[in-house]
Amino acid sequence: MKGDFSRASFDPRHHFSQVLLQQGRVTLDADPNEQGAILLHLLRTLARDVFGPYAAPAGTPGFGLTLEQRDGKRSLRIGAGRYYVDGVLCECDGSDYLSQPHFIPAPANDQPGSGDPLRSWLESSSNQDDSRFWVYLDVWERHLTAVEMPQLREVALGGPDTCSRRQVIWQVRALELETIRDRLEERIEVLKERAEQTQDEAERERLKQEIERLQQGLDQLDEDYRSACPAPLLLFDRQPPKLAAQLQELPRLDDPCVTDPDSAYRGAENHLYRVEIHRGNDNGNVGATFKWSRDNGSVLTRWIGGGGDKLEVANARDFRERQWVEITDEQDDLLGRPGQLSQISGVEGNTLTLTQAQGRSPNATTKVRRWDHVGAGDIVLVDGAVPVDKPDDGKPGKPGEWYWIALEDGIQVRFAADGEYRSGDYWLIPARVATGNIEWPRNGGVAELRPPLGVEHRYAPLGFVGLNVDGMEGVDTCTCVVYPDRSCGMQERFDDAVSGDNASGTVKAVKRAPQNTAVTVKKTAATKPKRKEK
Repeated sequence: MKGDFSRASFDPRHHFSQVLLQQGRVTLDADPNEQGAILLHLLRTLARDVFGPYAAPAGTPGFGLTLEQRDGKRSLRIGAGRYYVDGVLCECDGSDYLSQPHFIPAPANDQPGSGDPLRSWLESSSNQDDSRFWVYLDVWERHLTAVEMPQLREVALGGPDTCSRRQVIWQVRALELETIRDRLEERIEVLKERAEQTQDEAERERLKQEIERLQQGLDQLDEDYRSACPAPLLLFDRQPPKLAAQLQELPRLDDPCVTDPDSAYRGAENHLYRVEIHRGNDNGNVGATFKWSRDNGSVLTRWIGGGGDKLEVANARDFRERQWVEITDEQDDLLGRPGQLSQISGVEGNTLTLTQAQGRSPNATTKVRRWDHVGAGDIVLVDGAVPVDKPDDGKPGKPGEWYWIALEDGIQVRFAADGEYRSGDYWLIPARVATGNIEWPRNGGVAELRPPLGVEHRYAPLGFVGLNVDGMEGVDTCTCVVYPDRSCGMQERFDDAVSGDNASGTVKAVKRAPQNTAVTVKKTAATKPKRKEK
């Protein structure tokens, strides 16, 4: 969340149940924010314990898939209703796959393999295509301010904004079955290579277990894809990236008459540092890069006019010469892709002059965000960002870790070398003048390597679309529905809801046994499909 916060104080390891206000005390933004986070953690944990990793309530099951034929064209409808994914409530008002509220599948262009594969199949007029697609739900949250959503601003205040929002984003996406098989096989080979190279027995055993899970999923898809709907979820497993933060260790003095200097935060103001991955390393062997901000990346403004190397913005306050800015729009945010980083060469009024021209034009959602990293000393920027894997500078490092990278005022960060970094992963580091320190967990005096705070993606399978084993086009669903713990007489009403127009006959029922929290899923036998020859 790139908001103007003092800090994000919620930590589930503390097991707090409530924030209690005290009379006559100062209230900070972190207090009500933590109360909201505690309640949200409670509700989502409860929902996951009740519904499992993914399921819909029987009364209003959502996200049922229906394949329709109209005027010789295919259409995939997404049913209205609710669905819980890892405890997160997703609400759909009914949608077409090609016109979702927060995801428009990309059309194909002249490049081979471009565009969304399911969109290409739906728009194709061929009835001989035996392609089969796994359709799934990708759920995550984004942070919105009055810059991204102007209606959040109370105009009666004459300009200032107030609170920001977190928004649940759901996107129905698809992967071709052959692509899933190929990616599982590729991942197995990568993990086997890692297992051969590592000298750590515990890591080798972990990799061995992961390889076995991937192989089991691959075998299930080859044996009966319809009974292995969750198997492709293995594609989204990753080795979590980690970061450690500390204050720079100052050199010890040999003179016994002089007190050794203490490591301390040397900044003149309190800050909430945000370290965010700009380019990930999860899509190839290109090294990951990161950017950082001393104000949680909250300094941004709208790009309202101009172009090339001169940008007219809504408010140029807090933008200075030589600072780096990132230009993005709503589509960048929804697709999880980073924007272009450019350096400011001058500021005049509300016009920012950049060192290089922009190849894009502003729209209603284009914004300019300030970052505070610089290239200085042994830090050489790559496309305007700092490399995660700082080269060996002669200092001893620990196995599996890269070297410390200086931010400013004594703050240093170090990344774990074996992590799979994704664009948007971020960490927050509060720095306080009163203590001359940063708030970061330490174990035995050593800064802990911590996973990112977000962005957390949650996934759920919805079904398979395409030519089934009987040679007919349709949907093999794996959407789950749970019934409340009621008497058997109540179940008929929910059966009607599941079999009604809302579900379109595509929802698979999951019924609870009396006095038992376990659920059972009805499965349909299927013959083993033939795999395409490559």
